[in-house]
Amino acid sequence: MKREVVRRETIDADLADLRAFCLVVDLGSVTAAARTLGETKGSVSRRITRLEQALGVELLRRSPRRVQATEDGLAYRMRVGRALELLEDANVAVQQARARPSGHLRVTAPFDLGLSILAPLSAGFAERFPEISLEMLLTEALLDFDAHQIDVALRATTSLPDSSLIAHRLLLLEVGLFAAPAYLRKHGPLRRPEDLRGHRLLMAQTTRGHATIALLPRDGGDRTELRVRAAIAASDYSFCREVALAGAGIALVPEVNVRGDLEAKRLVPVLKDHAIDGAAPLYLVHPGTRFLPPKIRAFRDYLLDAFGVTGRRA
Repeated sequence: MKREVVRRETIDADLADLRAFCLVVDLGSVTAAARTLGETKGSVSRRITRLEQALGVELLRRSPRRVQATEDGLAYRMRVGRALELLEDANVAVQQARARPSGHLRVTAPFDLGLSILAPLSAGFAERFPEISLEMLLTEALLDFDAHQIDVALRATTSLPDSSLIAHRLLLLEVGLFAAPAYLRKHGPLRRPEDLRGHRLLMAQTTRGHATIALLPRDGGDRTELRVRAAIAASDYSFCREVALAGAGIALVPEVNVRGDLEAKRLVPVLKDHAIDGAAPLYLVHPGTRFLPPKIRAFRDYLLDAFGVTGRRA
């Protein structure tokens, strides 16, 4: 709505009064209008009087036998009728939009997780909700919801800042060591964490090629910390995965990034009797609003269902 319309002075008319007025004019009777509305004749009469006093205009001529609209009343009936029809159309449109999600949806996620998680799920979502256009913003930067008009974000973090945003935990991102079978045939298997020092490591998030890896025996033994050097360091896990697939080393990446490769046996776990310390939860984040737009609700519920997340969804 234009600001000029909002600021323009007008009467403070009750919608129920306007509907009652239109019905009286259409039926030519206060009694008939009251019966239709389920109100008393006196209640409808008071509505008309209140409306006439607010306008400062006589809208109806009343006689013991009939009620007839004045010239001003007929003109007002036509304009008010159109306004009420537009209002009803707006109400129906909003309700239908909630029942059938539509519009443009902007989603941001880290590049690796966008490829490994969102890309496969986006195909099914687009097929189920063809009236929603999906825009993926893949970046390691934490984009501001307002500044970048973000609807939904996927964020992997051990802690979320207090804000008005709502976060739903999707899964725990467990990190592991993975290599191509050809690499292990050439360089030999690893039997203990210390063996990593003799292998080519493919890693992200290093400091000038160096990092500390903490390994925990799954049977509950002692924790082992190793200061290691990466043969190849990259800014994202997808690059490390591709290099591992080429047989160039052992990749330290989230298991979700290589799940398909493990199923196809293109990669195999290394030191699988140890867990890598450093798992982080993956959250789906969206604005905290009382009336969540249907397009956001549809995407949120689709991902929560895909990950088997149950519980309250406000």
